[in-house]
Amino acid sequence: MNKLGCSFLENCINFDLNTVCDCCISHNDGRGLPVLIENYSGEIIDWEKLFDKKSQRIKQQKESTLYDCENCYRLSEYEFTEPRKISEFHFSHCRSCNAKCIYCSKDYSCGPLNYNTYPVIKDLIEKGYYCPGGEATFQGGEPTLMQSFNELIHIFIQNGTKVRVHSNGIKYSSTVESALKENKGTIVISLDSASRSTYKKIKRVDAFDTVCKNIQCYAEAAIKNPDNIIIKYVIVPGYNDNIREIDKFFKLMQKMGIKNVAIDIEVQYARKYSNKDISPHIYLLYDYFEHKAAIFKMHLLTYSFMTYVLRNRQIKKSSLINNKFLYVWYLNKHIEKDKNYSYVMY
Repeated sequence: MNKLGCSFLENCINFDLNTVCDCCISHNDGRGLPVLIENYSGEIIDWEKLFDKKSQRIKQQKESTLYDCENCYRLSEYEFTEPRKISEFHFSHCRSCNAKCIYCSKDYSCGPLNYNTYPVIKDLIEKGYYCPGGEATFQGGEPTLMQSFNELIHIFIQNGTKVRVHSNGIKYSSTVESALKENKGTIVISLDSASRSTYKKIKRVDAFDTVCKNIQCYAEAAIKNPDNIIIKYVIVPGYNDNIREIDKFFKLMQKMGIKNVAIDIEVQYARKYSNKDISPHIYLLYDYFEHKAAIFKMHLLTYSFMTYVLRNRQIKKSSLINNKFLYVWYLNKHIEKDKNYSYVMY
C-alpha cells in the first residue's frame, strides 16, 4: 500500500487555462496538473461528480503514485480522509497581463481569455462544499486583471479563507491593500531585478519605478504582519544571473523594509535543462542568495522549480562564499558558457 499523498488531491481545486485540476503544480519533467475537468470555461460544476473523481484518484494513489504526481516535491506520508469539501483554491486561468515577461510559460493560443469564477465559488459555498480555514491563491497572467477579482477576494475573506496573490505589482489593488491591513492576505511580487534596465529586459515593459512604489505602499499596509509581503527574484540565465544584480537587489529590499524574499528559476530553462544537467552556477547563485539573506536578516523562500532543482542538486556549497572576489571567480568558472540560453518562448 502506497503511503505517499498530498492534501491537494483531497481538498483543492485549481482553475487553469481551460481545465480544472487537483492543483497548480507542474514539474520540470512536464508532469503535474492532474486534470479533473476538461474543456472548462467557467461553467457551474457538478460538485458530487467532481468529488467522485477525486475519490477515484485517491483510491489509485493509495495503490501507487499517480503518473502526474510522480516526483512532486509535495508528496509525503499522508493519511487521506476524503471530507468531500474544498478548502484550498488556486486560480491560474487569467491570461490578461500588463507585462510581457520573457519567461512566461502560458499558452495564449487557445481558450477563453479570462473566464469568471466568482459564480462558481459562490455556488460551492451555497451548496455546502466549502471548508473555511485554507488559502486561495491567485496567479496568472496578472490576477489583479481577473474578472471579479475584488469580489473573489471579499468572498474568501468573509468566509474565513486567507488569500495569496502572485502579482507583477504594476497595477495597485486597494482590495489587496485592505486584505494586508487586516492580516488576511499575502502578496508575492516578482521584481526579478534591482535596476530599471534589467527589469525592462526581463519584463519588457518600463514599469520598474511604478512597481517599487507599489511595493512600498503594500509594505506600509502590512504593518500588522510584514511577513505578508514577499518579493521574488526569478533567475533568468543571461539576464539577472550575476552577483552584481543580486547585491543591488538586497540593498533595495533593505531600503524598502522587506523581510521576506523568494527565489525561483525560470520555468523554460528548468524544463530545457533537467536537474541532471542544469548549469552548476545556478546552485552557486542560490547559495549566494541564501548568504545575502542571512547577512540582511531576511527570510528566504524557494518556489516550485528552484525547490525541485535543489532537491536534486549536483554541486556542493563552496567555502569561498565569504570572499567575494574568489567567489565571483569560482562562480564564473562554473558557468557553462557553451549552453544556449535562447530558451524563451517569444
